[in-house]
Amino acid sequence: METIRTSDFYEAAYYLAEGFPPMSIGCRRLNKELLCDFYYSDPSLEELQVSFFSGRAKVNLLSFRRSYGELVSRAGRVKREYRKKAKTTSLAASPLDELLEGGS
Repeated sequence: METIRTSDFYEAAYYLAEGFPPMSIGCRRLNKELLCDFYYSDPSLEELQVSFFSGRAKVNLLSFRRSYGELVSRAGRVKREYRKKAKTTSLAASPLDELLEGGS
C-alpha cells in the first residue's frame, strides 16, 4: 500500500476517531505557512478514505472532537520542534518564523 498523506485536520481526526492514529507527523513550508502532514500506511485505511471523500463518513461527535483536539496539540508540538531545529541548524530566520514564534 502506498503511504497516505494528508494535511487536513478533519480527515486526520476522522481516521483517529476510527482507531487509526497517524504513523508520523511532519512539517513543511507552503508559501509562507508552516503545515503539518499526517502520514498513514495501514491498508485498512483505504475504505475509510473512500467514505470520507464520498461524504459517507459517520463518527461519534465526542470521539471526533477529542481526536481533533489531540491532533492539534500534537501538531503544535511538532511545529515547535521544527522551528527549534531550524534555529539550531543555522538557517536564517525569516520574518514568518518570528511571527510564528510570537504567535504561539
